[in-house]
Amino acid sequence: TTGADFVRYESRVTGNMMCAMDEDGGRGDVKVDEDTCLGDSGSPMIITRKTKDGKEDMQVGIVSWGIGCASPIFPGVYSRVSSQYEWIKESICAHSVSAPDSFECEESSGSGGAGAGFPTMEEDNDDPNKSYVTLEVSLDEQPEEFSWMVTALSGKSNQLVAAIPPGFYSGYANYTFHHKLQVSPDQFYRISLRDTFGDGLKGYTAVYRGNVPILSNLIMYERLFYDKDRTDVKRIDHAFYTGKEPPAYFSLEIRFDKFPKDLWWKLESVTDSVILAQRPPGWYNDRFELMSIVEKIPAFGARTDLPEYRFTIGDSYPCDGNPTETCGDGICCNYGNGGYQLFSGAVENNIILQSGGDYGLSESVMLPPPVQSVSL
Repeated sequence: TTGADFVRYESRVTGNMMCAMDEDGGRGDVKVDEDTCLGDSGSPMIITRKTKDGKEDMQVGIVSWGIGCASPIFPGVYSRVSSQYEWIKESICAHSVSAPDSFECEESSGSGGAGAGFPTMEEDNDDPNKSYVTLEVSLDEQPEEFSWMVTALSGKSNQLVAAIPPGFYSGYANYTFHHKLQVSPDQFYRISLRDTFGDGLKGYTAVYRGNVPILSNLIMYERLFYDKDRTDVKRIDHAFYTGKEPPAYFSLEIRFDKFPKDLWWKLESVTDSVILAQRPPGWYNDRFELMSIVEKIPAFGARTDLPEYRFTIGDSYPCDGNPTETCGDGICCNYGNGGYQLFSGAVENNIILQSGGDYGLSESVMLPPPVQSVSL
């Protein structure tokens, strides 16, 4: 019969799993009328427990697998949260900047098994002149071709911070490396990514503030440094700021249409030939549909050479007639009244440098330096 290999759960359900079935019925003779199904994997199973302070929700499982949906014979199978509690606790203590008090993270023994092994402290608080960033490198099938260099980017200084030469990653195809770099606080740095063959890196690089590589600490991200059909994709440079409050900045206000995944943007310093910030296609997922957000983009402070900036925003999706080609219709007005505004400094200052939305594939504009931040 169809599915004859799955007529029993025996030996398939382990101690790391648990079964659950809803049997409250409600439709005639049907006992099971609710269940998880396709697309629910990863969702939580919650029970309500009574406490002294009232009722409290507690997650006990994670949707995993099962045979059919709402089957009267086969219950749904869930990952058992309690069996992995210690790993969950260690991982949250290692990666969260605001772990629950019940985990007592600061009082943990620190056995070294937390997540990827990153320390929970983000900075060396004993020395105010020391700061750290974490460079994450995800390699491709030719890791020996890739190299990088980080240098200071302040005034005329180009002091070398760290570098990895071609060949260093040989034998580590598709590996991901984390490099901890000591930097100065509240400074700009240049990271130069290079490929000896010339097709770039079919992976990504990211820089995180501090020692913990989580999204809230992300200050640089590059995954567009690749083209399999070219041999001249040999170098791309980014700049990143190690502090939390840049000396100057732009504010990008975006009002999305129904297809946020199509939107991308980039801000460059033409004077320094570096990308200061960018968001590639796919960065904004479906949850941003018709939402409005503000992105804060660091820029250089007072300089004698007055750097020029270029802002580019675009829309990218496969053309209906030829999916190998790229089409774009902006973020206004076919699928929602989307649009953007680029401000010098804070949005509240209302110094609008550029705005739009009906730009087709893309549009670019040259910008003057933004207003300086004011310290109170």
